[in-house]
Amino acid sequence: MNTFSAKNICAFIQEISTTLPEDIQKALFQAKICEEGIAKLSLSIMEENMFFASQKSIPLCQDTGFLTFFITAPQTVSRKYIENEILKAVQKSTKEGILRPNAVDPLSGKNSGNNIGKGFPKIIWDFYDCEEKKNEIHISLILKGGGSENVSAQVSLPMETDFGKAGRDQKGVIKAVLQIIKNAEGKGCAPGIIGVHIGGDRESGSAFAKKNLLLPLSHENPDKNLQEIESEILSKANALGIGPMGFGGKTTLLGVHCSTSHRLPASFFVTVSYSCWALRRGEAVFSLQEGGEEKKKKKAEERAKEEFSDILSQIQNIKILSFPCSELEIRNLKKGDIVMVQGDIFTGRDALHEAVVEKNYTLPFSVAGKAVYHCGPIAILEDEKNPSSWKIISAGPTTSIREEPYEAEFIAKTGVRAVIGKGGMGKKTKEALVHYGAVYLHAIGGAAAFYAKTIETVKSVYFLEEFGIPEAMWNISVQNFLCVVTMDAREDGE
Repeated sequence: MNTFSAKNICAFIQEISTTLPEDIQKALFQAKICEEGIAKLSLSIMEENMFFASQKSIPLCQDTGFLTFFITAPQTVSRKYIENEILKAVQKSTKEGILRPNAVDPLSGKNSGNNIGKGFPKIIWDFYDCEEKKNEIHISLILKGGGSENVSAQVSLPMETDFGKAGRDQKGVIKAVLQIIKNAEGKGCAPGIIGVHIGGDRESGSAFAKKNLLLPLSHENPDKNLQEIESEILSKANALGIGPMGFGGKTTLLGVHCSTSHRLPASFFVTVSYSCWALRRGEAVFSLQEGGEEKKKKKAEERAKEEFSDILSQIQNIKILSFPCSELEIRNLKKGDIVMVQGDIFTGRDALHEAVVEKNYTLPFSVAGKAVYHCGPIAILEDEKNPSSWKIISAGPTTSIREEPYEAEFIAKTGVRAVIGKGGMGKKTKEALVHYGAVYLHAIGGAAAFYAKTIETVKSVYFLEEFGIPEAMWNISVQNFLCVVTMDAREDGE
């Protein structure tokens, strides 16, 4: 086993950020066999992304999320020492581009830049009660992104659902969980994996539900009643037809893990921690003594996979969309078209949309005819002496619905011809697309390494000091950036 140190924790974080657990890889591969059309294409891109990310040791998804460490250690261990080494490792991993700086002060909006802040990362402690493990420390880690965190939910039973009244019983729990899955649709980067906790209080329910995500997909619940609940949720959720990325299909969930704890008579909470398909989790045991043997890395089982070029060759009528583009080109697109984006696009998330719409910021250059990409990338400065030497190493889409309050006016003010993101948008945005001649392009959530490959150059970056790396405006040039039109500029389109 590895000796516990900041250096070895860095390697542990990198493995989790860049390599999808083998059980999830296999589940996605099996799901792809069962799907067809855009759903199959989505799963193929996920597969291509995970192979490329692992091969190049770059993050699977640009949103490396909220880091939650679960630690089990001897009672005698120095908590301060362990936590300090973990914080050193997190800062180093952030500087090297393995983690995106995600720690934002909720009042000032300032990004700490190093993933260190109040309660960030989260470290949850437990202790061994046996003498035999006095020199071991067991660490589990989950990197859970904002998109999946936003569709996680806690409800109180009884409640009304689209599946009927959910009472305080086993059937009610199933209906409540199905409602949460239905509400999530494609926003959480389906197919998902969910941790469910029944009972407890609000705080403990959330902690237990998230911890359930550490379980392998093959885990068999020792409680027969919970086995039944898990099986029924999985079956009924996959019958909803939501499918990969919400495009429709047979695979909405890959796995369900449930747990319970006693509750108050007045409260019946059901808590769902939703993870996207890119569930980045892992565990390792470290020695607290010097000289421990280095843990050998498991070699991933080789298996046959389709070459991405072969996948594309099977798709008919892929359209090339080069930016900047004209209104006519956009109005000729229709829902369901698969497009390959080329040319100049720029990233813009919550901070940029708010700045333009509510604070009347003037953008540093004209973006008319171009595309705004809802993305908060991981970017590193390759040469600290050269402020222009930025490289984006992970750049998947973020959940677009957050920009719904701004997008229509953003389109009107800027003249953009396309909005790229994931999960779809709402009625106001649709009306703006029709009125101004713009389109919504759905990229595959979680496929951050796949999309980073398409970035030829980082031409410039703006508002970096003010907004931080994830929210800054990155002006980039892309080639072969694959998307699906899910909202077009036609009156009768959805």
